[in-house]
Amino acid sequence: MIEQTGIYIAYPTTSELKSIYKPKNYKTMVNDQHTKVGIAKDSFNSRSKGYYGNFDNEVDFIPLVIIDVKHLGQIEKIILSEINAEFSKVGRAREWFDTTNRKRVTEIVFSTIVASGIEYKRIG
Repeated sequence: MIEQTGIYIAYPTTSELKSIYKPKNYKTMVNDQHTKVGIAKDSFNSRSKGYYGNFDNEVDFIPLVIIDVKHLGQIEKIILSEINAEFSKVGRAREWFDTTNRKRVTEIVFSTIVASGIEYKRIG
């Protein structure tokens, strides 16, 4: 996995509904019909481990873009707003969306970053 910071998508690979955060048993449940867009503040490597543990290895974690950590909070808000304009959120989670259209989600991520002028390196 990758030691840099940036933006990723993640999604369960099973139809079984699972809590988005098992240690605290959050009520929001997701499965292979949902997609998460998130930021890796420490590294993609450390962030992916949390997903594999939470979803019993039944998850795909895909780093998309390397971005300096100082820009992550700012660009995350813009990206989530753009995605929210097209897709519904799952439960009360602000980063989980009710869609399997990962291609479109990824397009929104890339176009938003390009439009922002923030320096980035594309991975996916």
